[in-house]
Amino acid sequence: MKKKYEVISLQPLPVRHFSFSEVFNYMIKEDMIKIKFIEFSFFRQIMTILRGYEDKLFFPRIITNMFNLIKLLLSKNKTIIIGAAPYSIVIFLLNRLKSRHRCIFYTSWPFWDGERFPEKIYFPAQRKAWHKFLDGMVSAGVTKSATEGVAKYGAKGFHIPHSIDTGLFAPPDSKPASDKLKVLYIGKLVKIKGLPLLISLIKNNKWENIEFQVAGGGPFENEIVSMENERYPVKYLGFTKNQKDLVSIYQNADMLIVPSYHENFSVVIIEAMACRLPVIATGCAGPKEIIEDGADGIIVPVNDEGALRNAILKLAASPELRDRLAKNGRKKAEQIYNLKEAARRWLTVLETAHKT
Repeated sequence: MKKKYEVISLQPLPVRHFSFSEVFNYMIKEDMIKIKFIEFSFFRQIMTILRGYEDKLFFPRIITNMFNLIKLLLSKNKTIIIGAAPYSIVIFLLNRLKSRHRCIFYTSWPFWDGERFPEKIYFPAQRKAWHKFLDGMVSAGVTKSATEGVAKYGAKGFHIPHSIDTGLFAPPDSKPASDKLKVLYIGKLVKIKGLPLLISLIKNNKWENIEFQVAGGGPFENEIVSMENERYPVKYLGFTKNQKDLVSIYQNADMLIVPSYHENFSVVIIEAMACRLPVIATGCAGPKEIIEDGADGIIVPVNDEGALRNAILKLAASPELRDRLAKNGRKKAEQIYNLKEAARRWLTVLETAHKT
């Protein structure tokens, strides 16, 4: 009889990453785990309510989370998956939990070089406390660089990339004929995702028989809509959280571009691969680990408009290349980024934590 693990997921905010929650939903359905979610960023949550970003009905949830966290601090021998920003000031709380429970640190941060910090360092003891926390910790890293990074401080790291339902994210049975090649961008319309580069790319180059499609929401939305109204070769598809709608968007495109300035991973890449869509991405930490350049996608330098333009034109001119990259991408998604494989890796991590 297979073992069913009881797990607590401790995160600063509600789990918003579809891929993270999806694998645990799969494991619940397969009777592998029983999981409880607790959030600990109380001050930030209260401020979002006071600023009107969250409904006041959110207050009872905050009280419940506070109560559950206090119970954790007083109890022992629970299995806790901790997702916290590296070098966050909450480390003193986390070390208390580590001393009483079986903890697993879950991270996508790739830069464990002692020089780059996603959180403010208020005093030297903060860094030392993090190194103490990582020493001997069982850790799950979204990328190999994240996994290897925490291992420098004594953590026992396991690589568990984000995963998707490759039955849902799948190639279309057929694609309607079109006189234009559709180049898709999907994601947040924010600077770090490379929107200034994307906008310049569309505006400052001549595109024959190519239409850019943009899906997502954010500060650059109005500019994208204005470009569409001004007859630039771009179509704004709006914003959706519906997974079936996302699949349809991927299936109707001819290639995906990821022009980001920084990516810890990039779920849109594996979603596109699963839908048999060739991908061009900038050489950030995450995309470089997902894509084998020239085999199942194309990597271009970060913030290099000319290289991105040339890669698009290269794929546009070669249906054979698009097909080869798309086939290999789908194969990789099925082998590495499916929910069953992610669940298998998580079971290994949970088993290790229980033996440690």
